[in-house]
Amino acid sequence: MLRQFFKYFKFSRTEQNGFFVLSILMLFLFSFPFVANFFNKSDLNLESYNIQAFTSVENDTTGVGQSNDYRSLGDYKDKDPYDKKVKGSLFRFDPNRLDQAGWLKLGLKEKQVQVILNYREKGGRFYKKEDLAKIYSISPTKFKQLENYIEIAPTTVKNQVQSIEKNSAGWFTNNAENKLKPLEVDINNADTTAFIALRGIGSTFAKRIVKYRESLGGFISVDQIKEIYGLPVETFEAILPFLKISSHHAVSKLTINELDVKSLSKHPYISFKQSTAIVNYRNQHGHFRNLEDLKKVILLDDDFLRKLAPYLIF
Repeated sequence: MLRQFFKYFKFSRTEQNGFFVLSILMLFLFSFPFVANFFNKSDLNLESYNIQAFTSVENDTTGVGQSNDYRSLGDYKDKDPYDKKVKGSLFRFDPNRLDQAGWLKLGLKEKQVQVILNYREKGGRFYKKEDLAKIYSISPTKFKQLENYIEIAPTTVKNQVQSIEKNSAGWFTNNAENKLKPLEVDINNADTTAFIALRGIGSTFAKRIVKYRESLGGFISVDQIKEIYGLPVETFEAILPFLKISSHHAVSKLTINELDVKSLSKHPYISFKQSTAIVNYRNQHGHFRNLEDLKKVILLDDDFLRKLAPYLIF
């Protein structure tokens, strides 16, 4: 029949071969939806089976038959990328105190733990259970597992108060809810503990403030806290009302006519290049008698001298 068809339309051998290929392709295209639908149904049935098995495990509170149901899950994995294959033991904990080993014991991975530690290091605190859920590395599933074991003890705040009251720089008090209310922190006398009690100041920033104060020789203005490396502007503005400087505190001054290049460059406001220029000018023209003499050094502009003047002695 096909021969008569080809003969009638005068198909060449090449055209006949093309006709067969085209027919096979059309047949495949028409049958593809039916084949795909068949496999989709199979996958759907398998997925339903896995969901039922997973539900069975979740609802099994006695543990009987759990192992058989779990085997039926195949290679089921938690969708949380942080919680894959992580096992841990649950226990009561304070998220403001728990160390790295404790978090790992709870079943968290190292990356999750590091996010929490970084948050605390920058001054972050957990005031209620739900605050832990705000940490982006903690999935809702993981938080639900930990929620009933979280205990934010009031002693976390009490201990800070007791520690701060032991030094003269701790200007803090307790309120009825047993929370810290910073009144004033003397930035020239406070230790790291007093600074940490300020909202947004963790141990890292507290250490930087104290170290910067020592390098300067003391603060002459609360605005100098803005110069602390990495301190966000919004954090400074938040703690500014609680900062003060004692009127009786005297800063350490630089004997500009005696110090060498290395000693001068240790001051945060003086670069090595500037200290070299100061010493070279002094060697050539003699001692500086006042600030006007220091202005003659080319590398020292008015802004530099304004900042440095309170720390100089001629």
